[in-house]
Amino acid sequence: MSSASAAVNWNPMIVGFIAGFISRVLYLRSGQSHNPGYPSGYIIQIAIGVIAAMIGSSVIVSLIGKEFTAATFLTLAATQFFNVRTNERHTLEQEESLILVGRGAGYIEGIALTYEARNFLGMLVALATSVVTAWNLWLGMAAGLAFVILGEVFMAGPKIGELIDVEEAEVKFDKGSLLFVGPVMMMEVGLPDSRQRFLEDGLGVILKPRDTRGESALWNIAQRQAIAHQAAVAVGVQKDVGYPEQTPLCRMEMPKGTGLAGLAIIPVERNLEALIKAIRNTPVLESGKWSKMHNTKNKKEAARG
Repeated sequence: MSSASAAVNWNPMIVGFIAGFISRVLYLRSGQSHNPGYPSGYIIQIAIGVIAAMIGSSVIVSLIGKEFTAATFLTLAATQFFNVRTNERHTLEQEESLILVGRGAGYIEGIALTYEARNFLGMLVALATSVVTAWNLWLGMAAGLAFVILGEVFMAGPKIGELIDVEEAEVKFDKGSLLFVGPVMMMEVGLPDSRQRFLEDGLGVILKPRDTRGESALWNIAQRQAIAHQAAVAVGVQKDVGYPEQTPLCRMEMPKGTGLAGLAIIPVERNLEALIKAIRNTPVLESGKWSKMHNTKNKKEAARG
Protein backbone atom coordinates (compact mmCIF):
# COMPACT_ATOMS: atom_id res chain seq x y z
CA MET A 1 0.00 0.00 0.00
CA SER A 2 2.78 2.39 0.90
CA SER A 3 4.72 1.66 -2.29
CA ALA A 4 1.63 2.19 -4.42
CA SER A 5 0.95 5.57 -2.86
CA ALA A 6 4.56 6.70 -2.78
CA ALA A 7 4.96 10.26 -4.02
CA VAL A 8 6.47 10.67 -7.46
CA ASN A 9 9.16 13.30 -7.90
CA TRP A 10 7.95 15.22 -10.95
CA ASN A 11 10.73 17.82 -10.83
CA PRO A 12 12.99 16.03 -13.36
CA MET A 13 10.15 15.79 -15.85
CA ILE A 14 8.98 19.39 -15.34
CA VAL A 15 12.43 21.00 -15.56
CA GLY A 16 13.50 18.71 -18.41
CA PHE A 17 10.32 19.46 -20.37
CA ILE A 18 10.80 23.20 -20.03
CA ALA A 19 14.43 23.05 -21.19
CA GLY A 20 13.65 20.76 -24.12
CA PHE A 21 10.67 22.83 -25.22
CA ILE A 22 12.68 26.06 -25.10
CA SER A 23 15.43 24.43 -27.16
CA ARG A 24 12.90 23.44 -29.82
CA VAL A 25 10.93 26.69 -29.83
CA LEU A 26 14.08 28.78 -30.33
CA TYR A 27 14.04 27.56 -33.93
CA LEU A 28 10.82 29.52 -34.52
CA ARG A 29 12.85 32.70 -35.00
CA SER A 30 12.01 34.33 -38.31
CA GLY A 31 14.51 33.78 -41.09
CA GLN A 32 14.69 32.99 -44.79
CA SER A 33 15.75 29.38 -44.26
CA HIS A 34 13.44 28.77 -41.32
CA ASN A 35 10.07 27.13 -41.47
CA PRO A 36 7.27 28.06 -40.74
CA GLY A 37 6.06 31.43 -41.91
CA TYR A 38 2.35 31.29 -41.06
CA PRO A 39 0.34 30.61 -37.84
CA SER A 40 -0.54 27.08 -38.97
CA GLY A 41 3.15 26.28 -39.33
CA TYR A 42 3.92 27.68 -35.89
CA ILE A 43 1.21 25.52 -34.36
CA ILE A 44 2.71 22.41 -35.99
CA GLN A 45 6.20 23.17 -34.71
CA ILE A 46 5.00 24.05 -31.21
CA ALA A 47 3.06 20.76 -31.09
CA ILE A 48 6.11 18.81 -32.23
CA GLY A 49 8.22 20.66 -29.67
CA VAL A 50 5.82 19.67 -26.89
CA ILE A 51 5.93 16.02 -27.98
CA ALA A 52 9.73 15.95 -28.28
CA ALA A 53 10.25 17.59 -24.88
CA MET A 54 7.65 15.33 -23.27
CA ILE A 55 9.32 12.18 -24.59
CA GLY A 56 12.81 13.25 -23.50
CA SER A 57 11.77 14.40 -20.05
CA SER A 58 9.57 11.35 -19.32
CA VAL A 59 12.22 8.68 -19.78
CA ILE A 60 14.13 9.24 -16.53
CA VAL A 61 10.91 9.47 -14.49
CA SER A 62 9.70 6.20 -16.02
CA LEU A 63 12.97 4.47 -15.23
CA ILE A 64 13.04 5.78 -11.66
CA GLY A 65 9.49 4.50 -11.21
CA LYS A 66 10.58 1.17 -12.74
CA GLU A 67 8.05 1.62 -15.54
CA PHE A 68 10.28 -0.04 -18.11
CA THR A 69 7.40 -0.67 -20.51
CA ALA A 70 6.60 3.06 -20.60
CA ALA A 71 10.26 3.92 -21.20
CA THR A 72 10.41 1.47 -24.12
CA PHE A 73 7.23 2.92 -25.58
CA LEU A 74 8.67 6.44 -25.40
CA THR A 75 11.79 5.28 -27.22
CA LEU A 76 9.69 3.78 -29.99
CA ALA A 77 7.66 6.98 -30.25
CA ALA A 78 10.88 8.94 -30.77
CA THR A 79 11.66 6.93 -33.91
CA GLN A 80 8.63 8.50 -35.58
CA PHE A 81 10.56 11.76 -35.81
CA PHE A 82 12.55 10.24 -38.64
CA ASN A 83 9.46 10.79 -40.79
CA VAL A 84 9.54 14.52 -40.07
CA ARG A 85 12.54 15.01 -42.34
CA THR A 86 10.78 13.29 -45.25
CA ASN A 87 7.61 15.31 -44.79
CA GLU A 88 9.50 18.58 -44.57
CA ARG A 89 11.52 17.77 -47.69
CA HIS A 90 8.34 16.91 -49.59
CA THR A 91 6.68 20.18 -48.55
CA LEU A 92 9.66 22.29 -49.64
CA GLU A 93 9.95 20.42 -52.95
CA GLN A 94 6.27 21.11 -53.65
CA GLU A 95 6.90 24.82 -53.07
CA GLU A 96 9.99 24.88 -55.28
CA SER A 97 8.04 25.22 -58.54
CA LEU A 98 6.21 28.24 -57.12
CA ILE A 99 9.38 30.18 -56.25
CA LEU A 100 10.96 32.43 -58.89
CA VAL A 101 14.46 31.66 -57.60
CA GLY A 102 14.44 28.17 -56.13
CA ARG A 103 16.42 27.00 -53.13
CA GLY A 104 17.86 23.98 -54.93
CA ALA A 105 17.90 20.34 -53.85
CA GLY A 106 20.98 20.77 -51.65
CA TYR A 107 19.49 23.65 -49.67
CA ILE A 108 16.16 21.83 -49.26
CA GLU A 109 17.91 18.75 -47.92
CA GLY A 110 19.84 20.90 -45.45
CA ILE A 111 16.65 22.55 -44.17
CA ALA A 112 14.90 19.18 -43.82
CA LEU A 113 17.91 17.71 -42.00
CA THR A 114 18.02 20.65 -39.59
CA TYR A 115 14.27 20.38 -39.02
CA GLU A 116 14.67 16.73 -38.02
CA ALA A 117 17.75 17.37 -35.90
CA ARG A 118 15.96 20.10 -33.95
CA ASN A 119 13.39 17.58 -32.70
CA PHE A 120 16.07 15.17 -31.53
CA LEU A 121 18.00 18.05 -29.95
CA GLY A 122 14.90 19.01 -27.96
CA MET A 123 14.58 15.43 -26.73
CA LEU A 124 18.25 15.18 -25.80
CA VAL A 125 18.19 18.51 -23.93
CA ALA A 126 15.07 17.40 -22.03
CA LEU A 127 16.60 14.01 -21.23
CA ALA A 128 19.97 15.38 -20.08
CA THR A 129 18.30 18.09 -17.98
CA SER A 130 15.95 15.62 -16.31
CA VAL A 131 18.88 13.33 -15.43
CA VAL A 132 20.74 16.17 -13.69
CA THR A 133 17.54 17.41 -12.00
CA ALA A 134 16.89 13.93 -10.58
CA TRP A 135 20.14 14.39 -8.65
CA ASN A 136 19.68 18.05 -7.66
CA LEU A 137 16.89 20.49 -8.56
CA TRP A 138 18.92 23.71 -8.66
CA LEU A 139 21.81 22.07 -10.46
CA GLY A 140 19.30 20.70 -12.97
CA MET A 141 17.95 24.17 -13.69
CA ALA A 142 21.45 25.50 -14.30
CA ALA A 143 22.28 22.49 -16.45
CA GLY A 144 19.10 22.98 -18.47
CA LEU A 145 20.10 26.54 -19.31
CA ALA A 146 23.62 25.39 -20.23
CA PHE A 147 22.27 22.58 -22.45
CA VAL A 148 19.97 25.01 -24.30
CA ILE A 149 22.88 27.38 -24.98
CA LEU A 150 25.18 24.56 -26.07
CA GLY A 151 22.45 23.25 -28.38
CA GLU A 152 22.12 26.65 -30.04
CA VAL A 153 25.87 26.89 -30.54
CA PHE A 154 26.03 23.37 -31.93
CA MET A 155 23.13 23.93 -34.36
CA ALA A 156 24.31 27.33 -35.59
CA GLY A 157 26.51 25.89 -38.33
CA PRO A 158 29.00 27.82 -40.51
CA LYS A 159 27.96 30.65 -42.81
CA ILE A 160 29.45 31.21 -46.24
CA GLY A 161 30.67 34.63 -45.06
CA GLU A 162 33.18 32.82 -42.83
CA LEU A 163 34.81 31.31 -45.93
CA ILE A 164 34.57 34.03 -48.57
CA ASP A 165 34.71 37.80 -49.02
CA VAL A 166 31.91 39.58 -50.88
CA GLU A 167 32.65 42.80 -52.78
CA GLU A 168 30.70 45.05 -55.13
CA ALA A 169 31.61 44.70 -58.81
CA GLU A 170 30.70 46.48 -62.03
CA VAL A 171 27.92 45.06 -64.19
CA LYS A 172 28.89 45.46 -67.84
CA PHE A 173 28.61 43.93 -71.30
CA ASP A 174 31.34 42.84 -73.65
CA LYS A 175 31.13 41.89 -77.32
CA GLY A 176 27.64 43.27 -77.43
CA SER A 177 25.68 40.74 -75.39
CA LEU A 178 28.02 38.97 -72.94
CA LEU A 179 27.14 39.95 -69.37
CA PHE A 180 30.10 40.36 -67.01
CA VAL A 181 30.30 41.02 -63.28
CA GLY A 182 33.83 42.27 -62.80
CA PRO A 183 36.06 39.66 -64.49
CA VAL A 184 33.42 36.90 -64.36
CA MET A 185 31.44 36.18 -67.52
CA MET A 186 27.88 35.37 -66.48
CA MET A 187 25.81 34.66 -69.59
CA GLU A 188 24.71 35.96 -72.96
CA VAL A 189 21.78 38.37 -72.79
CA GLY A 190 20.10 38.51 -76.18
CA LEU A 191 17.30 41.03 -75.68
CA PRO A 192 18.35 44.71 -75.81
CA ASP A 193 15.71 45.57 -73.21
CA SER A 194 17.15 43.03 -70.77
CA ARG A 195 20.65 44.38 -71.30
CA GLN A 196 19.43 47.89 -70.59
CA ARG A 197 17.75 46.73 -67.36
CA PHE A 198 20.97 45.09 -66.16
CA LEU A 199 22.94 48.27 -66.85
CA GLU A 200 20.41 50.60 -65.21
CA ASP A 201 19.12 48.53 -62.29
CA GLY A 202 21.44 45.56 -61.93
CA LEU A 203 23.72 44.84 -59.00
CA GLY A 204 26.84 42.71 -59.15
CA VAL A 205 29.14 41.25 -56.51
CA ILE A 206 32.31 39.19 -56.60
CA LEU A 207 32.75 36.26 -54.21
CA LYS A 208 36.40 35.70 -53.26
CA PRO A 209 37.34 32.53 -51.35
CA ARG A 210 39.62 33.03 -48.37
CA ASP A 211 41.02 29.51 -48.44
CA THR A 212 40.57 26.09 -49.99
CA ARG A 213 37.35 25.43 -48.07
CA GLY A 214 35.84 28.62 -49.43
CA GLU A 215 36.81 27.77 -52.98
CA SER A 216 35.42 24.25 -52.63
CA ALA A 217 32.12 25.66 -51.40
CA LEU A 218 31.86 27.99 -54.40
CA TRP A 219 32.54 25.18 -56.85
CA ASN A 220 29.52 23.40 -55.34
CA ILE A 221 26.51 24.07 -57.61
CA ALA A 222 24.02 23.60 -54.77
CA GLN A 223 25.88 26.21 -52.68
CA ARG A 224 25.76 28.77 -55.46
CA GLN A 225 22.04 28.12 -56.00
CA ALA A 226 21.46 28.68 -52.29
CA ILE A 227 23.38 31.97 -52.51
CA ALA A 228 21.27 33.12 -55.47
CA HIS A 229 18.09 32.23 -53.59
CA GLN A 230 19.15 34.13 -50.46
CA ALA A 231 20.06 37.14 -52.61
CA ALA A 232 16.63 37.14 -54.25
CA VAL A 233 14.87 36.81 -50.88
CA ALA A 234 16.85 39.73 -49.43
CA VAL A 235 16.41 42.35 -52.18
CA GLY A 236 13.76 40.84 -54.44
CA VAL A 237 14.14 40.20 -58.14
CA GLN A 238 12.58 41.93 -61.13
CA LYS A 239 11.53 38.91 -63.13
CA ASP A 240 8.50 36.78 -63.82
CA VAL A 241 7.75 33.40 -65.29
CA GLY A 242 9.22 33.04 -68.77
CA TYR A 243 12.08 35.53 -68.37
CA PRO A 244 15.19 33.37 -67.84
CA GLU A 245 17.60 36.17 -68.72
CA GLN A 246 16.53 38.11 -65.63
CA THR A 247 17.09 35.23 -63.20
CA PRO A 248 19.79 35.92 -60.56
CA LEU A 249 22.85 33.93 -61.45
CA CYS A 250 25.96 32.93 -59.50
CA ARG A 251 28.79 31.56 -61.68
CA MET A 252 32.47 30.80 -61.43
CA GLU A 253 35.11 32.64 -63.44
CA MET A 254 35.62 30.43 -66.45
CA PRO A 255 37.59 29.24 -68.32
CA LYS A 256 40.35 30.64 -66.07
CA GLY A 257 39.17 28.62 -63.06
CA THR A 258 40.61 31.07 -60.54
CA GLY A 259 38.06 30.20 -57.84
CA LEU A 260 36.30 33.57 -58.05
CA ALA A 261 32.53 33.68 -58.47
CA GLY A 262 30.23 36.46 -59.58
CA LEU A 263 26.57 37.15 -58.89
CA ALA A 264 24.30 39.36 -60.98
CA ILE A 265 20.78 40.35 -60.01
CA ILE A 266 18.15 42.93 -61.01
CA PRO A 267 16.75 43.70 -57.55
CA VAL A 268 13.42 45.16 -56.54
CA GLU A 269 15.15 47.03 -53.71
CA ARG A 270 18.49 48.39 -54.81
CA ASN A 271 20.26 47.77 -51.52
CA LEU A 272 23.84 46.59 -51.90
CA GLU A 273 24.38 46.29 -48.15
CA ALA A 274 21.36 43.97 -47.72
CA LEU A 275 22.50 41.89 -50.69
CA ILE A 276 26.01 41.38 -49.32
CA LYS A 277 24.67 40.60 -45.84
CA ALA A 278 22.27 37.98 -47.22
CA ILE A 279 25.05 36.27 -49.17
CA ARG A 280 27.35 36.20 -46.15
CA ASN A 281 24.59 34.69 -44.01
CA THR A 282 23.88 31.85 -46.44
CA PRO A 283 24.47 28.53 -44.64
CA VAL A 284 27.31 26.33 -45.83
CA LEU A 285 25.56 23.24 -47.19
CA GLU A 286 26.38 19.74 -46.01
CA SER A 287 27.42 18.71 -49.53
CA GLY A 288 30.36 21.13 -49.46
CA LYS A 289 30.97 21.73 -45.76
CA TRP A 290 34.02 19.53 -45.32
CA SER A 291 35.37 19.52 -48.86
CA LYS A 292 38.81 20.95 -49.58
CA MET A 293 40.69 21.32 -52.83
CA HIS A 294 43.99 22.74 -53.89
CA ASN A 295 43.84 24.94 -56.98
CA THR A 296 47.11 24.01 -58.66
CA LYS A 297 46.36 26.43 -61.50
CA ASN A 298 46.46 29.39 -59.12
CA LYS A 299 49.74 28.15 -57.65
CA LYS A 300 51.34 27.90 -61.09
CA GLU A 301 50.20 31.42 -62.00
CA ALA A 302 51.52 32.77 -58.69
CA ALA A 303 54.86 31.08 -59.32
CA ARG A 304 55.10 32.67 -62.77
CA GLY A 305 54.32 36.08 -61.24
